[in-house]
Amino acid sequence: MQRAFRGVAAIVGLTGLAFAALVPAAAVADTAESGLWWFDRGRIQEAHDAGFDGSGVKVAVIDSQINPDAVGLRGADVTVREPSYCLDASGTPYPSVATDYVASHHATNVASMIVGTGEAPTGGAPVKGVAPGVEMLFYTAPVVDGVLDDEGEDAECLQEGGSKLAADNRTGLDHAVSDAVADGADIISISSGGMDASKGIAEAYANDVVVVASMPNEDGIASPPASLNGVVAVQAFGEDGKIQNGQYGKPNVSDDVIAAAPGIGLLLQGASDSWEAQSLGSGTSYATPIVAGMLAVVKQKYPEATAGQLIQSLIHNTGTKGEHEPKWNSGTGYGAASLAGMLAVDPTKYPDENPIFDADDPNASPSLAMVNEVKAAQDRENGTASPRPSSAPGGAEQPSDVSAMPWVIGGVIVAVLVVGGITLAIVLTRSSRRQTTEQGGNHGR
Repeated sequence: MQRAFRGVAAIVGLTGLAFAALVPAAAVADTAESGLWWFDRGRIQEAHDAGFDGSGVKVAVIDSQINPDAVGLRGADVTVREPSYCLDASGTPYPSVATDYVASHHATNVASMIVGTGEAPTGGAPVKGVAPGVEMLFYTAPVVDGVLDDEGEDAECLQEGGSKLAADNRTGLDHAVSDAVADGADIISISSGGMDASKGIAEAYANDVVVVASMPNEDGIASPPASLNGVVAVQAFGEDGKIQNGQYGKPNVSDDVIAAAPGIGLLLQGASDSWEAQSLGSGTSYATPIVAGMLAVVKQKYPEATAGQLIQSLIHNTGTKGEHEPKWNSGTGYGAASLAGMLAVDPTKYPDENPIFDADDPNASPSLAMVNEVKAAQDRENGTASPRPSSAPGGAEQPSDVSAMPWVIGGVIVAVLVVGGITLAIVLTRSSRRQTTEQGGNHGR
């Protein structure tokens, strides 16, 4: 059940992935309802009516600038981290929030696929998210065309010192993933590509967090983070069930895809002329948060399920055929994500391991060694070497930090000596008391 892994070095330069093509609102004014086909087919409202809307689950979205006051998103439980992880040449961070449509339409609609409130502009159709009850944590990181400068031009996203990388050689996206993990996210959704986030994703796995990322729309070759080890890489399909075509008019197949979700001809909020308008859009960018939202709803119903078990459920319950043994293909991966299918099966029955994580490849990114290193560092920081369950790699409990063993052994020896001393003192005291009692009794006769 493991996919082939592509090296980061060969594809890290690819950019421009997972961005949707938009159709002017005027062209869809009479057919807005058609853009909601995915909501009905996915039986999303049925889950909401049963009380499952993602409540109690934290989902982090990492994307471009966002407009939290846009129709359909205002009023949702969205916490936006300021400032962004994108700096200008002077080292000043760009804001995470923007009202400019070009700058923020992508992230705004990505977020709406999860927490959309169902509010609609006058004459429009309601766009409701898969998991409107979740607590969303939002982070703006360097993504392609993700931020605009003061003149409305695409900004160059830099890190400290004017470099593309931070001082620790990590991307802003990588740091955003780490912060999402530290902030308690259960699921992380990323609808962009072209940037490494291996360290942050290793931290996600070490802390039982699912990472979902979008496949490219054009060439079928995934770049990080979708191509990274253990990440749920998402493909897009349309109302006809067919996956989108690539740049040469052929199906956008890939060796990296894990699951597919609706992503073609979806109703979006806003258009170039107004946020009060609506438009139709397509792309894996929108399929990805739909999968993340589905996993959040399943997590609400089965809160004891680990990240690995959620992914197990995803690939065991695709399509409409019910629970089945996973079978992979280069078009849809293990199949179309099914909310109804996952809700019908308790995921805790599955092995506590990420089935798409290659634990045997030392060159994988992140590798098992990277994840274990994160765990060991956390144990040292927390002052404990106790093993704990993990849904990452292998799923088994990880061994204690060996470097702490001498201290543990020394502590046991001291404890034995202390307990032995106390025991001896008690025995002597009791003996003395018995002698005193006997002597007193004799005197009393």
